[in-house]
Amino acid sequence: MSKTYKMGIVGAGTMGSGIAQKMAQEGLQVILVDIKDEFVQRGFNMIRDTLQEGVERNIFTVEQVDEIISRIHGTTNMEKLADVDLVVEAVFEDEKVKGDVFKRLDDICEPHTILASNTSSFYIRNMAKYTNRPDRFIGLHYFYHPAKNRLLEVIPHEGTSKETIEKALLIGKLHGKTTILVKDSPGFAVNRFFIPWYVEAIRILEEGVANIPTIDAASKKAFGIGMGVFELMNVSGVPIGLHAANTLSKEIGSFYAPPETLRKQVEDLKEDWDLSGEVDESKFEIITERLYAAIMGVTATLVQEKVASIEDTDRGAKVGLRWSYGPFELMNRIGIEKAYELVKKMSERRSDFKIPELLEKQLAKGTPFEFNFVDLEIKDDIAWITINRPEAMNALNSVVVEQLEKKFD
Repeated sequence: MSKTYKMGIVGAGTMGSGIAQKMAQEGLQVILVDIKDEFVQRGFNMIRDTLQEGVERNIFTVEQVDEIISRIHGTTNMEKLADVDLVVEAVFEDEKVKGDVFKRLDDICEPHTILASNTSSFYIRNMAKYTNRPDRFIGLHYFYHPAKNRLLEVIPHEGTSKETIEKALLIGKLHGKTTILVKDSPGFAVNRFFIPWYVEAIRILEEGVANIPTIDAASKKAFGIGMGVFELMNVSGVPIGLHAANTLSKEIGSFYAPPETLRKQVEDLKEDWDLSGEVDESKFEIITERLYAAIMGVTATLVQEKVASIEDTDRGAKVGLRWSYGPFELMNRIGIEKAYELVKKMSERRSDFKIPELLEKQLAKGTPFEFNFVDLEIKDDIAWITINRPEAMNALNSVVVEQLEKKFD
């Protein structure tokens, strides 16, 4: 089925080449475009290096690598994309450059072609304005490294057609992605809570509450992750963290604003965070409470604003960020009363942080947040029941079994 789809990628950098690699791994034919042959070649070199790592780890054979590479066709001629089913734009974050790409694609591509942007900074609706096909325009936000990270945020704007949304979700699944449906809004879903998570960690450092190794150790324990918050910033790029915080603070508010310590690290020191030092476990509780408060308040707000569902928000955290528990699972684990108390403390500390109505209502109900893992759809008098728990390989548990029984009633 996947071989009937032909994909295009514009931009052969780290993200574009990784997206092309993942699509080719799953059997899709891909055309990878960049403005110079050397850029295309660099993209292929990155793909080969990543696949070679897979060979060394016995994930791929040499023959499989050759087969994957054979499905990717590199070119500087954008007109080769004329008949593809979907094009993903993955050039650097400059609206004019992206806009010029989409104007050209709109002229070149056949009417059925869906145009998608991998932007993390711009509204999808604004990108769509560069084309005459807003109904066939959508956001597809991949996460680093796109050949390895399974999460894909699918972001329609108000003018995106239902058919385009369905096809984008299908294509996402065809190349092995766990898709979550997200509203066209600042930061989309995952960055909306990931950014205040690391911003709050930097505030804790800046206020002298704890040092970097202590904050990292506490965050690893609190979220069940392999890398602490500062180590993760070093891997993903400290300057990227500053840019993202600047962008969201302008759109949403000062709670997202980068602390002066982050600005200094990027603009003056121009280096990664120093992770050395002693860990003080006596500080774990206060660090955990503040990090929890930041992400719990923000995620309750984004669900309240219908940016994403509770299920997809938690899915984004677990699949995209590799947290052991999503924010709403964490609230259920510590108890809604405790979660509310932490968020309330944060709101008292910061005037730019409000208690979301969703959390207040849940406190009044006195029950944990409920998750829906079973979907029912009726088409032409046929009932379609789908288990929607991809982060756990759609495994059955007592909750899923109970929800299945209710759907059959």
